[in-house]
Amino acid sequence: MVSVLLRKITIACLLLVAACAKKAPLPKEKMVDVMTDVMLMESANAINYNHGLLPDSLWEKEYAVIFSKHHIAKEQFKTAIAYYQAHPEQFSAIMEKVITRLQKMQFTKQKERP
Repeated sequence: MVSVLLRKITIACLLLVAACAKKAPLPKEKMVDVMTDVMLMESANAINYNHGLLPDSLWEKEYAVIFSKHHIAKEQFKTAIAYYQAHPEQFSAIMEKVITRLQKMQFTKQKERP
């Protein structure tokens, strides 16, 4: 009885360690690139459509453009999002870089205006 319980605990610990050690489906820098485009697309849609409900087909089309640009599949992106949700400290660092990049883009655009 004790050895069965010990074996189950050992297996559970090994699975937990394996899950935690799993490599990210998309490297952090690639995720920063993808999330920057996602944030730009989503904010543009919010502005263009006055925060209205948009059909799923539009979202699918917009995301497909981003996935094509970055040479990733939809499932790869979903897996990456799930991975980073399980690792919030890494996702937070990614989003900080995204925000910094967006702020730099905004500053550059403002400097270009007369």
